[in-house]
Amino acid sequence: MMNIERQFVRLDEGSVHLRTAGERTDQKPLLMLHASPACSRSLEPLIHHLASSRYVIAPDTLGCGDSAAPAEVSPNLEYYANSMSRLLDAMSIDSVDVYGTHTGSHIGIELALAESRRVHSLTMDGVALLSQEDREDFLENYAPHKKPDEYGGQFNWAWHYIRDQMVFFPHYRKDEKHKRVGGSFDTDYLHELTLDLLKNIEHYHKTYEAVFRHQVLERIKDVKQKILLLTDTEDVLAGAVPALKAANPGIEVRVVEEGHAQAAEFINAISAE
Repeated sequence: MMNIERQFVRLDEGSVHLRTAGERTDQKPLLMLHASPACSRSLEPLIHHLASSRYVIAPDTLGCGDSAAPAEVSPNLEYYANSMSRLLDAMSIDSVDVYGTHTGSHIGIELALAESRRVHSLTMDGVALLSQEDREDFLENYAPHKKPDEYGGQFNWAWHYIRDQMVFFPHYRKDEKHKRVGGSFDTDYLHELTLDLLKNIEHYHKTYEAVFRHQVLERIKDVKQKILLLTDTEDVLAGAVPALKAANPGIEVRVVEEGHAQAAEFINAISAE
């Protein structure tokens, strides 16, 4: 199994924590961007596979994991993409392939637009496409602003917040209509995500809100790099695929029916980029 190293890189906001693996070679490094409210730890199973053939960089987005909080009160996705550009500058990395999952996909779109020469290709695993009604609903209800309280209520809230995300989409509509296909109670995963959320209880909502404000169809149509969109039939964001393909016909869509991020087909698709 490939050894994963942990390190920090200093940016203006403070230290960015990242996981790296593999050896630097002539092949472009792979920048891996995680989902909310997780951190790069959630990508470790993929990193172990992908780093066997290339250098992998997986940072914790600002305000996630062990990275510093964002400097802005309401950062947009351009801000998060810019922080990735500055991270690559600090690491003296001139060119990368990018993989993003959910929130990471949205950051990847903005990074590809801002860094047309640096970003060679973009692989996305899940993209949120919201109607205006859903956008307003999600901004109001999906990621409530939280602070620690004297009774420790944030601990119980965080556990149930993550648990409900595993079963319902959106998590606050707990009925049969919104029950997720394939929802599960993986207790280890639930524990890890709850810890990630608690670490950044006062900032976790910022990446969510940036995604909910993102005009993804307007932005993705201008991405010129090669785009691979990976999905499976159980992904709650799979419904966005036709509209994304219509906005940018150059997108290659590949469906993985089973296992998703653990499936050999999924891993091979990313490795090929």
